[in-house]
Formats: sequence, C-alpha cells, structure tokens
Amino acid sequence: MAYLMEHPEEFTRLAQKTRAEQVIRQAEWAGLKPGMHILDAGCGSGTTTSILKQVVGENGRATGLDISSARLTEARATYGHDGITFIEHNLREPFDSPDEYDAVWIRFLLEYFRDDPVTIVKNAIRSLKPGGILVLADLDNNSLIHYGIPERLEKTINEIVECLEENHNFDPYSGRKLYAHMSELKFTDIRVNVEAHHLIYGKLNPVDAANWQSKIQVAVKNSGCSFREYDGDFSAMHEEFNTYFNDPRRFIYTPLIIVRGRKPRV
Repeated sequence: MAYLMEHPEEFTRLAQKTRAEQVIRQAEWAGLKPGMHILDAGCGSGTTTSILKQVVGENGRATGLDISSARLTEARATYGHDGITFIEHNLREPFDSPDEYDAVWIRFLLEYFRDDPVTIVKNAIRSLKPGGILVLADLDNNSLIHYGIPERLEKTINEIVECLEENHNFDPYSGRKLYAHMSELKFTDIRVNVEAHHLIYGKLNPVDAANWQSKIQVAVKNSGCSFREYDGDFSAMHEEFNTYFNDPRRFIYTPLIIVRGRKPRV
C-alpha cells in the first residue's frame, strides 16, 4: 500500500508540524521515563523519534520503525546518533526484535490501516516487554469539524474523506477506536486523554497554512474525489477553500485521542 501523503517535501512537512512540547507532554502523561528503550512504530521522518529520545534521556534509547526506505534515509541523516536507531519494516508483518522495549509509541499511524488496525498493533508490540507501556494516539473526525464553511465546500470535504476511506484504506475516525483496541488486547492500567490537534481560528499561522495546502495538493488530488459540487473542477474547489481557510472568522477543530496501557504479564 502506497503512503497517502508521499511527495518530495513530505520530510519537511512532517518535521514542521511536529511540536516537541506536545510530544513530550503526551509521553510524560503516558508514563515514559528516563532510561527507557522506546519503539516509535511508523516513525516517518524520525522527528518524533528524536523527541522521544529527549524524554528517555542520556541513558535511554529510541528506535524508529517505518516502511519507507527513503524516509528512513533522511531520518538517519538528520537524527541518527548515539541512542537513536532506525529500522525498515512493514508492520503488515510481525516485528520481532532481539531487544525488548519498555514502551511502544504508535501515533498517527492507525488512520492509514482502516481494514485491520489491531493486527498492526499486534505486530508492533511483539517485542514489548510484559508490563511495558503501549501508547496509541490518533485523530477523530479527522479534518471534518468546521464552522463558517460554505455548504458545497463542506459537502466536498465529506466526499473527499469518503473517497479516502474507500480508495486508500484511510480511517478518519481512528481515534475513537483506540480504547477498544487496547481492551481487546487485554492491556491493563488503561488511561485515556483527549486534546485538540487541529485548532484553527483567527489569523492563520504559517505552519497550519503549509500543512493543509500540502494535504490538498497531495491527498485530496489523489483521493479519487469527483468534485461534483464544482462540476469536477479541482481548481475551483481549491480557490473556495483558500478563501474560507484564510478567513479569520472560520473555526476548525480535530480532537486527538491518546490511550495508554500496560502489556499483560502472562
């Protein structure tokens, strides 16, 4: 399965939109501590892996795991140093490691595996030690909550998301399912947190502007959407979106759901 957002500038987009303070806060809430060895499953550009290394400190280790050799080449060149390693692996297959991990971090990955997310989690946690921490984090109602949006643009966004579900195995409602996944796997000490991820109001900041424009130019163009509200004209839809998106009165919100638990000791 091809990565939905694949394009030459994806490394830069991922690095720019990842906020270190947010990752550190979420990791500490989940119980990640100095000295741990953490597996970042679906690490992409490695930016989050490098932030997780900050959490585990000088005596800890962080390993990034991803399917993309191109992304991992960039990650190694940018972040590869003592205490950070990167491994190429397709999580459609079990990941067996000679190392035992104290924690597995799976953030913004399961939304790309609508058909069978639990198998992806099972494959990622095979080397998680008993009593180790699993963190699942993903969006819910992904990019779907808007106010002040033109009716035909809102209909088109819904159409785009439906096409992404059907054509690209994308799950815009991945977040609400994470607790059930954790429960199904018999994890213990489960806790849940919900916070804002997309929260756009007032003057548009450059990071949000670049991130959403990239999504439109890559994911939306490749979605298979017919843009029927615009008589098939992508450019007309894009123009109206830009007018809406740059209006300081608009409001856009997407919740991020984070679930953590401990692997059962059996």
